[in-house]
Amino acid sequence: MYETTMKLNVQELKIILTSLQLLELSEENMIAKEFGSVPSLYTKLLIELETLNQSALQQSYDHNASY
Repeated sequence: MYETTMKLNVQELKIILTSLQLLELSEENMIAKEFGSVPSLYTKLLIELETLNQSALQQSYDHNASY
């Protein structure tokens, strides 16, 4: 298996997550046979999105505290 690192912003992650949600069960099964579990990819991306959101929130608090 090959892996890569890619920078995605919040909106791009949301596009991918929404696309995964819109898959029909037959499409999800086909993807699972060829490449792997859609729900596990969805979960992995959702965790990353939550991490980005928490980081943005933390930066906001840090910025406001400097006043």
